[in-house]
Amino acid sequence: MVQRLWTRPPIQVDLSVSNEQLDVMVARVERSFRHLGETEPHWSVLAAEKYKAANIATIPWVEAEFWDSGQIDVEDLVETVARCGLNFAEYEDCFELGCGVARVTIWLARRFRKVVAADISCSHLKIAEETASRFHVQNVSFLPILSPSILDVDSFDVFFSIITLQHNPPPVIRLLLITALRKLRPGGIAYFQIPTYRRGYSFEVEKYLAQEVNIGGPPEMHVLPQPELLEAIEIAGCRLLEMREDDAAGGNGHISNRLLVRKQ
Repeated sequence: MVQRLWTRPPIQVDLSVSNEQLDVMVARVERSFRHLGETEPHWSVLAAEKYKAANIATIPWVEAEFWDSGQIDVEDLVETVARCGLNFAEYEDCFELGCGVARVTIWLARRFRKVVAADISCSHLKIAEETASRFHVQNVSFLPILSPSILDVDSFDVFFSIITLQHNPPPVIRLLLITALRKLRPGGIAYFQIPTYRRGYSFEVEKYLAQEVNIGGPPEMHVLPQPELLEAIEIAGCRLLEMREDDAAGGNGHISNRLLVRKQ
């Protein structure tokens, strides 16, 4: 019998959540990443053993490689915009969701007149500010995320978020995405990545909230199925220009999508 590679059973993902439950979810994510920012900030961004704090502090080429890796995602953004027939030079400012320690931020700053870089973790933001100073980046402001429904930033031309949304529960992913996309100016673009499938994955709000937070371990990995992802894009008044699979979720049965959308 021939196995069909793309045959996968449906997954159940609960997106119905109260405001109180949403607050608890956000607090869980904040607690986990604040601890990682205090202990293993670089590894929490790129989960490879070589990026553990001991190696970053003592092996110069490892640290250099870490910072250089941020350029790849920015180059991919520029190339994706070109593939879709848009003029990158028209976009002046960028909002980055999940800046971490500013690995990508310092490269975004070279492409935009202004960057607002946001993160839920105050410990990561502190390192990000130090990174900007170290690399002589002066056109970036850093913003703590206090609520997924209220991003305290003005409208912008470009929304950017890679390997960030996946570490939030699905209801938080959806709300963050809709909130950010609604802040795009007319004609603005969003370039972001989200896992949309994992075999055996399911999400139940009550069951999730009953679990203990895994402090110090690998960040949680979550999924927003494609139908709900496409619905969120539509709700925010945007049009999908490109969607392709990538390896940003690390394999292990994940399907991760990288998208470019444009505000109508």
